[in-house]
Amino acid sequence: MKPNSIPGRAFSLWALRHFLRPRLVALSGAALAMMGRAVVLLLVPWPLKFIVDSVIFHKPLPAWLAGLLPNPQTHSVALLTALGAAMLLLGVADAVLDYLGGRLLLRVGQHTIFDIRCALFAHLQRLSLGFHRRQNAGDLMARLGGDIQTLQDFVMSLGSGLFAHLLTVVGMASVMLIIDWRFALVVLAAAPLLLVVTQRYIQHLKKAFRQARYKEGQLWGMVQEVIAGIPVVQAYGREAYEDRRFRQRAQQSLGAGVWANQLQMGFTPLVGGLVATATGVATWYGAAQVLAGQITPGELLVFLAYLRGLASPVRQFAKMAGVTSKASVAAERIWEVFSQEPDIRDAPRALRPSSCRGGLEFRSVCFGYNPHELTLHDISLRIEAGQTIALVGATGAGKSTLVSLIPRFHDPLKGQVLLDGRDLRDLQLTFVRDQVALVLQEPLLFRGTLWENIAYGRAGAGYAEAVAAAKAVGIHELIQGLPDGYNTPVGERGVGLSGGQRQYVSIARAMLRNSPIVILDEPTSGLDALSERYVLGALKRLTKGRTTLVIAHRLATIAEADGIVVLDQGRIVQAGTHGQLLGQGGRYAELWHSSVRRPSSPAEVL
Repeated sequence: MKPNSIPGRAFSLWALRHFLRPRLVALSGAALAMMGRAVVLLLVPWPLKFIVDSVIFHKPLPAWLAGLLPNPQTHSVALLTALGAAMLLLGVADAVLDYLGGRLLLRVGQHTIFDIRCALFAHLQRLSLGFHRRQNAGDLMARLGGDIQTLQDFVMSLGSGLFAHLLTVVGMASVMLIIDWRFALVVLAAAPLLLVVTQRYIQHLKKAFRQARYKEGQLWGMVQEVIAGIPVVQAYGREAYEDRRFRQRAQQSLGAGVWANQLQMGFTPLVGGLVATATGVATWYGAAQVLAGQITPGELLVFLAYLRGLASPVRQFAKMAGVTSKASVAAERIWEVFSQEPDIRDAPRALRPSSCRGGLEFRSVCFGYNPHELTLHDISLRIEAGQTIALVGATGAGKSTLVSLIPRFHDPLKGQVLLDGRDLRDLQLTFVRDQVALVLQEPLLFRGTLWENIAYGRAGAGYAEAVAAAKAVGIHELIQGLPDGYNTPVGERGVGLSGGQRQYVSIARAMLRNSPIVILDEPTSGLDALSERYVLGALKRLTKGRTTLVIAHRLATIAEADGIVVLDQGRIVQAGTHGQLLGQGGRYAELWHSSVRRPSSPAEVL
């Protein structure tokens, strides 16, 4: 079954040159070795020519060789020995140059692929959150892993001798034209046909392998999604459903791969048949030329050797057609990521102030992930440095979206967000993010030790700084109570720690960052009463003296905030202190009374 095609993108492997520039010296050495090997390959048939013509048939040597080699009429054995030694030396030179050039080229290629992998990873980290929300994480992993590996296979194939063979083609064709241009035209007559066939097959192969990589990316995207959500899959007993879905996606990927490989398998015998036909015709015509006295038997051997030399890169390219096509598609997919520009970046003359107090202001801010569907409407809000402001509202009211504008995860579509009176877009992005510490509902921890996760909050921080931060938020004794203390191993996403323990680490990390602004996005959600009490104590120490924005589902925890802002469908509908808002009635009072009636239930104000 032929898979459906997907849109292609114009790209060439030539774009790899940008990563080759730092290694021009080694690349030049490889090129010189390969060119030297090309010259050797041009010379390889000539000793055999003189053995046939001069040693066997006793024809005189050319004038330019007559003074260098023994006379074939009187010293044929000595001439044979000299020509045999020449063949041996050429063979050794071919092997040495092939090894040196191939080794240099492979080293250059391996380091180039390493640079591409590192550059791609670095670029991915710096792309805006909008890109990562649109992109499938599994497909990105396929590009960073499988596509990079495909490029590596291609580079290694280049070092296997193809480059040297290609360099000899022009030289061989030139020599044949000098010896006998008519015979040369017969030998080279198949070249245009081979080029046309190769070009057409390459186009079809690229299309087929592009489809195969697209389907494989979809497959791994689905796998990543299921693995990340495995608790839900198992809780709802959906393993069989996911098995069927995986099988369906894998079948599509298999079909695309089989189609591409069938095309590749058909290409190699076709090229072999054309080469065999050309060799047969050239041999017949060359023998006829020898019988007619137009060329010598030795010259016929040179022609046939050159014909074989011309056919060798063609056959090898036929074998490499799949590798080259896969590499082209892999490069397309990699450069598709490189072509993405971050939505959020520094202005040409962005400022980096020497200090920050932490005062924030939203001026008529409008924002939407889709410009045609606004999430925030005309938000105006002023927060003085050191104030604690709570954001409440129903699910989808825009609370998390609003605070995401502060570290510039997104920029407003209209209006301004100001830090100490300056528009965030006029400040350096690194400066803005240095001023903000995050404590999220679901703490994000990394594989390593507990203290390393705390130290992640500030570049260059070590064990001592991590311990100091834990002491500052009052969780030092809790950590020491763990079996391995600060060296407690932490699994991926915090596996091995309880919800409260993960949140302690997140709070200590935020304390270590020592930023003037703290954003708390439902930090006590899902915790038991004891864990919540410890977390609230740690948060109180963290936020002391800092500008704090807190999103909380338990309104009792924000009653003492300096101000409470009520959001509804992306608009501010109420603002004031807890007492003022209760006195006004309205949406906040409804939420408060609802939470009082159902204090232990998941709140409506998430």
